[in-house]
Amino acid sequence: MITEKIKESIIEALKALSIDFDESRVIVGLTKSLDKGDYTTNIAMILASELKLNPRELAQKIVDNLVEITEIEKIEVAGPGFINFFLSDRYLLTQIQQILSNGAEEYVRSDIKESKNILIEYTDANPFKVFHIGHLYTNTVGEAFSRLQETTGANVKRANYQGDIGLHVAKTMWGIEKLLEEENMKFEDIEKLELNKRVEFLGEAYMTGAQYYDDIKDPGAIKEIQKINSYLSGLVYPSISKEGFEELEEKDIADWYRKGRMWCIEQFETLYKILGTQFNYYFFESKVGEIGYNMVKDSIGEVFKEDDGAVIYEGDPDKGLHTRVFINQFGLPTYEAKELGLAKSKSEKGNWDESITITDKSQKPYFTVVLDVLSKLDPQIAKAIIHISHGVVALPGMKKMSSRKGEVVSAEELLEVTQEAVKNSMKKSERDFDEDEIDKISEKIAVSAIKYAFLRVSVGNNIVFDINKDVKFEGDTGPYLMYVYTRARSIIESADETPASSVGIGACLTNTYIKELVRQISRLNDVVLSSSLNYSPSTLCTYLFELGQIFNKFYQEVNVLNSQEEDRDLLLAIVKATAESMKEGLHLLGIDTVSRM
Repeated sequence: MITEKIKESIIEALKALSIDFDESRVIVGLTKSLDKGDYTTNIAMILASELKLNPRELAQKIVDNLVEITEIEKIEVAGPGFINFFLSDRYLLTQIQQILSNGAEEYVRSDIKESKNILIEYTDANPFKVFHIGHLYTNTVGEAFSRLQETTGANVKRANYQGDIGLHVAKTMWGIEKLLEEENMKFEDIEKLELNKRVEFLGEAYMTGAQYYDDIKDPGAIKEIQKINSYLSGLVYPSISKEGFEELEEKDIADWYRKGRMWCIEQFETLYKILGTQFNYYFFESKVGEIGYNMVKDSIGEVFKEDDGAVIYEGDPDKGLHTRVFINQFGLPTYEAKELGLAKSKSEKGNWDESITITDKSQKPYFTVVLDVLSKLDPQIAKAIIHISHGVVALPGMKKMSSRKGEVVSAEELLEVTQEAVKNSMKKSERDFDEDEIDKISEKIAVSAIKYAFLRVSVGNNIVFDINKDVKFEGDTGPYLMYVYTRARSIIESADETPASSVGIGACLTNTYIKELVRQISRLNDVVLSSSLNYSPSTLCTYLFELGQIFNKFYQEVNVLNSQEEDRDLLLAIVKATAESMKEGLHLLGIDTVSRM
């Protein structure tokens, strides 16, 4: 890459100046603004501070000793001592040529992680609970992570961990019985409903059970729900006793559980299809719980200790760790124990160099303790695990989400409301769309609005989705970027000829708007690589928005279709490269483009 060529030249210049330095400190990156050049380095300022030299003077000496780089048109010393590099027209047009010849998908590919195996766990929606916008967020981030990592040449696998057993399931089973009794219905009546209505009923049942267990704190309900939890745990965990549950067996709760679990998983898959996600592995608490249970049992006295009927891990206060329960007083594995089983199960699927888990930042203390335990039980597995935490997702004016209390916006609801807003906008336009087109296009635009709003914010920060702003076809939004793509495609389709698959790399880019667009396009592979290595989709979002803005200035100032014949081929090629770059960038964010809007 050109950055390595520039870096090597800088290193040689510093050696020529007899300066003692660590070569790894020479970093060449993209400038923040194109008017500052294409690439920059601050090595002169770093070394000048240590050597008690004037940074600008040192920067100039470095420039004076640089060997000629044919791809560089100009080098400037700027500000307090930055060295900025401007790419030549020939090199820039070579980048356009590569995109046209090989496609943007190939243009952004590298082999920097070619030998690496990466597992990314995300979404983690729980059967019997609402698939809320927090799950939608982690699905969006996880899918973007996965696609970006694939550009590095890594072997990437997607995983989904779902809580299909536990107290929330017991609350749902209790709630089912309660609702059926109140409505004078049978479970068979629920089975006759459409899938989404069946799942909706399960959600109501969960909230009913949670209300009696957590809010009202009804002693009878609490006792019954705890017993149901033990009964269901005995069905899935061989180590848990199955005795003393004859009454529950007569109620067909096991059948309700199996069918309800299947309905929820089926409903989740309809959402994954809309969101463009296909998982390689599905892990369930009902499967990994037993593994974690045995891991804890086998290490009592070494890592864990028994305490008042439970099994706990005493965290080291000096490390900022607290004590957590891994097997509760009922003899059941807790979330912590299940997490150990999950880690073990993941390791059996592959030898992972990176095992990524994405969760709400409120779970960071919990994960810190689990990783500390795992480092003692299996250091090799623990070493590969990377926990990435995210902020809270909310809509303007809403409270923090809580599916337990029903204060929750489901992913389906958000998608439906957003799609409806897009449909209204499309119907007001002067374009001729039939109903089928409106349905298909509006769904893709709605997904783009939500995903882009989530991803343009750095992972870890809180996110607000404002439907009044984020569905607009202007500003820093997903629909705006989709519109830029369709505008570029419309120019190509309106041309009398098909854009050439090659460009004259000897052409001079004298027009400011043309050159600025070409320079922005040429940054795509650097931006994608940076986004991948830093797990930062927001970096790619910023680039795509800037590309859109620069293209729109180009569109306003350069009449491609009415240009001179000798210029038109080059201009159409640049427009096509813009469209290809925007399409690939959006794809890496998990966003599909449409042919017209």
